[in-house]
This record gives sequence, structure tokens and C-alpha cells, in this order.
Amino acid sequence: MHSWEYKGAGFKYNNLLDWIWSISFAVLFLLFLWSVIDELTVDTPEFWVLFFFMVMMVLVSRYLLSPDKHYCYHLTSLGIHYTEKDMIPDVAYQVVRGFAWVGIVVCIIAAFMLGPLAFVGAGGFALMSFGMTNFRPNVNHSYILISERTVVFDLENDGVLSFAVPAKGVYAYYGNIYTMTFDQKQKLLSKLRLLFPNVEFVKIKRLKDKSKHPVYHQEEESATE
Repeated sequence: MHSWEYKGAGFKYNNLLDWIWSISFAVLFLLFLWSVIDELTVDTPEFWVLFFFMVMMVLVSRYLLSPDKHYCYHLTSLGIHYTEKDMIPDVAYQVVRGFAWVGIVVCIIAAFMLGPLAFVGAGGFALMSFGMTNFRPNVNHSYILISERTVVFDLENDGVLSFAVPAKGVYAYYGNIYTMTFDQKQKLLSKLRLLFPNVEFVKIKRLKDKSKHPVYHQEEESATE
């Protein structure tokens, strides 16, 4: 009925926080080495080699360890079905698969040169290499079922909708849905109101404000009764 895509880090400031974390780790490590190695100065080639290595580690940390996500959403009469995929460049998967094949060749050469004893140390690496030869991106499938008891929290300053559903005294599950623009979010809200007229929509300024809603206190009320 209605489909849209989202590409990004998630919440409004997640991208900035990911960059801060990646850069801070590299800078602290570089400062540590600079403090313990007397010969390491900006005039030495070793400093610039290390600096280049730190830059590479920042990029690896940002784009491989905490990559952006690519979501494909589909709104139906039952709820929202979506797929999630890490936005890791295809070249990164190719490099990993290339290293895996190199590792296999190294293990085979070691076996011929050193005999069966080579697999005592290289066996684990060989198995890992075989497993990584088919290293490809994974696509996760998820869904959020929407009923008349669902509560939709609209984060005012972000393109995020957060869903919560109570069951047996507590919320059964919750999920966050992301949109690229506020116009896209408003269009989604209009579709949701048409499909699910009995759903409660609540505007919040901060995500943690949704914990004040009664849907998150059903368990306490049930225990009191």
C-alpha cells in the first residue's frame, strides 16, 4: 500500500556520535603512542605512516564497525514489514573474500612445506578462511504488527516514529521506524491514521518521554490491583 526507504545512522545525532567515537578512539591511540615513543615526531616518516594508519582505522570503524543502515519499509493492513541491511561498500566484502582465498593458499603451502603438523596451528585459520570466502551482506527481515492498542510516538524534532503495544500488563514489543524527511513522516502518519483510525498518536519532544505514557506502566497498575 505504501513503501519508502531510509538510509542513515538512525536518530538525528547518531551519525555525529558515530564519527566522534571513531575519531576519538584513533586520536587517543595516536597520542598514547606519541607519548611513549620519544623518536615519534611530526618530522619523522614513522609518524605519518602511523597517522595514515589511524585515518584508515577511523574509516574502518565508522563504515564497517558502525555502518549506516538501509531500510526498505512496506506499510500493509497488518502493520509495517521492513528489511534492514548494513550499508557496507561492496569493495569491503570483496577485500575480505580476497584475504580469505589468500589465507587458504597460505595454509595449503604451509601443509606442503611443513607437513600435517602445519594444520595444528593453521587449521583454525583455514576453516575461518573457507567460511569467509562467501562473505556477503545479510538482509534481515522484520515487522511491526499494528492493532487498535498500538501507541505511536511521534518524535517532533526527528524523522522517527516509535511504536509500542501493551500485552498482559506490559508492552509486548516496541520498534522505531525512520523516515528521511519530515514530509515523508507526515505522509506516513496520514496513511497510518487512515488504515488504523483507533490507534493512539502521541507527540513527544524526546524519545525518553514516551516512558511517561501509561502503556509503559500497565504492569505496575496490574500489580497494584
